[in-house]
Amino acid sequence: MTKSRKLLFLALLVVLVAATAFLIMQRVARPPEAARLLPEGDTLIYANLRPIHLFESNKPAPLQMEEGYKDFVQQTGIQPERDLDEVALSRQDTSDGRDVESSEVFVGRFDRSRTSNYFQKIAAGKEQYLDKTIFSLPHEGHIVRVCILTDKIIAVTNMESAGVMHRIIDHLGSSGIPTLLETHYRQVPTASVAWMISRIPAKPNGMQLPGGMSFSFHQEAVAVASLRYAGEVMFRADFLTQSDDDARQLADSLHTFLAISRAASALGRDRDVKSAFDSVHIQQKGTIAEVTATLPQNFLKKAVSEIQLEGNAPSSGK
Repeated sequence: MTKSRKLLFLALLVVLVAATAFLIMQRVARPPEAARLLPEGDTLIYANLRPIHLFESNKPAPLQMEEGYKDFVQQTGIQPERDLDEVALSRQDTSDGRDVESSEVFVGRFDRSRTSNYFQKIAAGKEQYLDKTIFSLPHEGHIVRVCILTDKIIAVTNMESAGVMHRIIDHLGSSGIPTLLETHYRQVPTASVAWMISRIPAKPNGMQLPGGMSFSFHQEAVAVASLRYAGEVMFRADFLTQSDDDARQLADSLHTFLAISRAASALGRDRDVKSAFDSVHIQQKGTIAEVTATLPQNFLKKAVSEIQLEGNAPSSGK
């Protein structure tokens, strides 16, 4: 091979590697499709549940199940603990502040025919939009709409209007993305298995918390919280404020809240809980108040076990 051909080959190889790296970075930098399908909201939440399946795959389904949930599992064959891979949620208050509108996108493995037949049986009505069927189910004063988007994706909304579900269907396969997600997804750390982006309205009089604590937000802020796994679960929350003063005041309030919480936790003897509290670190970085923590595996196992025990407890109403 001549020298010129070697140079040409190396140049082509460099271009190929660079193009491949660029495509990979673009894909990694994009939000998951489940989150991109969400409508506009004040709070967006996403969780990748696949890592949990590695630990839960051999565990049996909960012994105690509510009748409606049991019927859903039996007729569709879906066990969310086993078959649900991703979940994305959008939340916002209604204009009168008395209720919450929500939308969910679920990604997983299910039998499309069995699932469609189940919703067909329980639906109070249905409509066709493009090539999709939207099932309507009255529930607790809301109209819940369910649509099987693909063989792996199901969308659910609880709005009065079907317009939100129509927009979710329109966005399937498109480049549409919620404004909050488009603006702040870059703040979500790479490889996060779960995250939340939430718009916090201005509350000069303080946002009340249990124990009499309150956090004041003189101007609108945004919270970006995430969980990453690296042997231990790494928690991080960035509060993006409008000024250095707002970030400083918030960091001071968080320090006070942490001190009170640490004092309360010291009454117990659980080393894992104490370790989790001791790992919390709060600092101000310009207009950002940052909170980080490391959650030990034993702490998480105990938390999950407590949730499972509560879920398996017999109902007192029977």
